[in-house]
Amino acid sequence: MGSDRIDELAWDVGRQKGFQQPTSNCRGILESLIAPDANLRVQALEDLQAMDNYQEDLLAVFLLATRLSDPDLEIRLQAVKMVGGLLAGDGTRPVLAERQLECLAEHLAGFGKEQYLRLLEVAVAYQSAEEPVGKILKVCSYAGKALSGILNDRKLPVEIRRQAIFYCGEGGFLSTTVALKNLIQRLEKDRPSSQASARAKTRVEQEALYLTAVSALTKLEL
Repeated sequence: MGSDRIDELAWDVGRQKGFQQPTSNCRGILESLIAPDANLRVQALEDLQAMDNYQEDLLAVFLLATRLSDPDLEIRLQAVKMVGGLLAGDGTRPVLAERQLECLAEHLAGFGKEQYLRLLEVAVAYQSAEEPVGKILKVCSYAGKALSGILNDRKLPVEIRRQAIFYCGEGGFLSTTVALKNLIQRLEKDRPSSQASARAKTRVEQEALYLTAVSALTKLEL
């Protein structure tokens, strides 16, 4: 099943959860929010952001959360900023109420590795996304487990692994402690040989991973 088809089903999923039907104006925005056309989704995010009190609409919160794993990186960035703002209170609107927060947390609890990677990609690509991604991860029930797997996945780009390591310490995910220690031990073991034989780029990447992991572990052990 393609990502576009999954997006189309999100509208029906929202209704099945018993969310209140949106007003006619809001309905049009939300339908565009899950449209296959990326331009429509971009405009829908802008229109939603301009609406007063959209954070009180459960369906709006749910469908906004689906854009956190949007195929388009810039759409993901905007969704990250909007959701992060709702979690922190961005000065223009209040933080999410309990029911809306539960709705968001329920959606995030279903995230798999691919969804976490897409969040990390946003943080790597845009420095402005680093803080809101961190706030979103703190609401994810299984973020620690996912980050542990990502930081030790050698097939992934080093910058993605480093970002995962950063959030382990920044987010206080104690469940990642063992994974961090194992990574540090492995990198310490490989350091002498890599210094001698590896390409310069690889040495720099491995050293960056090592230093980031040490910093994250230090934060967790404070």
